[in-house]
Parts: sequence; structure tokens; C-alpha cells
Amino acid sequence: MAEIRATAGTAVRFGLAGAANTLVTGVLLSLLARVINPSLAYALVFALGIALSTVLAGTFVFRTRLSRRQVVSYVALYLAVFLVGLVALRTAIMLGMPRGASGLVVLVTAPLTFIGARLVLRRPDAGTEAELAEEPQSDTEKGLR
Repeated sequence: MAEIRATAGTAVRFGLAGAANTLVTGVLLSLLARVINPSLAYALVFALGIALSTVLAGTFVFRTRLSRRQVVSYVALYLAVFLVGLVALRTAIMLGMPRGASGLVVLVTAPLTFIGARLVLRRPDAGTEAELAEEPQSDTEKGLR
């Protein structure tokens, strides 16, 4: 039960971080595209989105300090999921999905990103999320166990 609760909390934080990242990058893209080439704006904002996502995933979602290896792995994961999403999107459109429904690609990419991030960002010395949630946090709690 504790594992489910810990995973649910991580999933909620993942959703909040994703929403914040989407809002920030969406607004920034809209503003930048007014003053520079939209393709360049997209590329710059995409890179910023990866950086912001990496920071939020480590500090807020999974609550861990990221090693250099984890950062590189997380960015590689993000790019791989981007490619999977692109293939899924092109396939769905080819099969007749209206272009206006393109946002549904998130149904493929969000779960892949969440699962991949859990694997990439798990601390090597960490147990399960439930075990981490049950660890005493203060000296008072340690004395109670």
C-alpha cells in the first residue's frame, strides 16, 4: 500500500511539473515566435523545456540530486520519447486521425516519460519508493522506530 501511495504522489508531482513546463514553454514559444523565426523559437524553447524538465524531475518529482550520468540519460530518454511520439503521431495521422487531435500523442509519450524517468532517476542506493517514504525523516521519528 505504501508503494502505491508513493508512486501516486510521484505521479501527481510529475503531472504538476509537466503542466508547469508546458505552460512556461508554450507562452515562451508564442512570445519568441513573434520576434524570431518560429522554427528557431521552437528549437530554443524545446531545449529550454528539456532543461526545465530535467531540473523539475530531479528536485520536485523524484526528489533526488541528479548525477551527470542521470542528466545525460534523462535528456537521452526525453529525445527518444520525442521520436517515439513523432512516429506515433505520423502513424495516427496516416491512419486517419484528424490533425486537430495531435495532442493525443501525449497518451503515448507521458507514460513512457514517467516510467523511463523513474528508472533513470532512481538513486542507485535507494530502495523502493515505499521504503523511501517509510524512512524516518527526523531524529524524533528515528527514536519512534
